[in-house]
Amino acid sequence: MVKVYRLSKVGLRVVYKIRHRGGHGVHSPFAYSLITNAINEKKWFYAYEDVPLYLQECKATIKNKGIKYNRLVFRLINYFNAKNILEIGSGTGLTTLYATAPSSLIKCTCVESSKKRYTKAQQLYSGWNRDINLHTSQLPKIDEKQDCVIIDLKNNPLTFDAFVLHLFPLCHEKSFIIIKNIRTKKQYQALWKKLKQTEDVRVSFDLFNIGILFFDKKFYKRNYRLNF
Repeated sequence: MVKVYRLSKVGLRVVYKIRHRGGHGVHSPFAYSLITNAINEKKWFYAYEDVPLYLQECKATIKNKGIKYNRLVFRLINYFNAKNILEIGSGTGLTTLYATAPSSLIKCTCVESSKKRYTKAQQLYSGWNRDINLHTSQLPKIDEKQDCVIIDLKNNPLTFDAFVLHLFPLCHEKSFIIIKNIRTKKQYQALWKKLKQTEDVRVSFDLFNIGILFFDKKFYKRNYRLNF
């Protein structure tokens, strides 16, 4: 049964990738530019070297895993010049390094409920010259609107109500939310489907296991499914 499930999942992803080519047939200038200049951008950025070098220099015990996702986070924040960032489920802190790499002006608030991961992240941030505030257990009071919200559902599962009642109000029209692991569980798939259908969300990008939400009301409501 396990083999059948894995084959089905792999087969689904293959079909998904074949049917959705990044950028082709996209008529929205916003979406086309985002796909070509951020999501599928192939050029080399300085952060791709800076973060691994920092991990070596501080002799971090964590491995540089999830490079494709972390580089995407960097590119999106760099592309939109996001300065206020909220990361929920920050894990051991690796994604935070990529998220804050674009600028020393970035202010990042991180939430990690696991004490073990919290401790590792705290150690990792200590030598990284960025304004990072790490919290545990619950979302702290935030007065400023956030340019970007990053959520790893595997590290910190959130309900639909948590998004609508607590996270959406923190977003302005130019904000975007990155959600990781939207297809690792059935409830996350259902959550993703419900989120992109809400009135507040105008444009969404479905990268199979990563979702991105935008709130600018000038856009027609649209969901793009991409090969990533």
